[in-house]
Amino acid sequence: MSYRIRLSSHALKRAKERSIELKQIEEVLRNPTETIDVKFGRKASYRRYDDKFIVVIFEERDDEIVVVTVLKVDEERLKRYGFSRV
Repeated sequence: MSYRIRLSSHALKRAKERSIELKQIEEVLRNPTETIDVKFGRKASYRRYDDKFIVVIFEERDDEIVVVTVLKVDEERLKRYGFSRV
């Protein structure tokens, strides 16, 4: 993806609370293990980091990607979200 990446205030707050680095969010978006469609026309991508998975929920707009929220989850939760390449 060659879009500009913008984080919502909610995503910034969640990243800080969950100790997720901005660099990791960008890596998930630029080189995801898998991307799926989720509610409200949004998409979700993930990558593994150590023993957890970072999930980025985002919206694709005309010239940017808006990150709605970020999560740090285990494999079981990743499967519940609908990812199949776990």
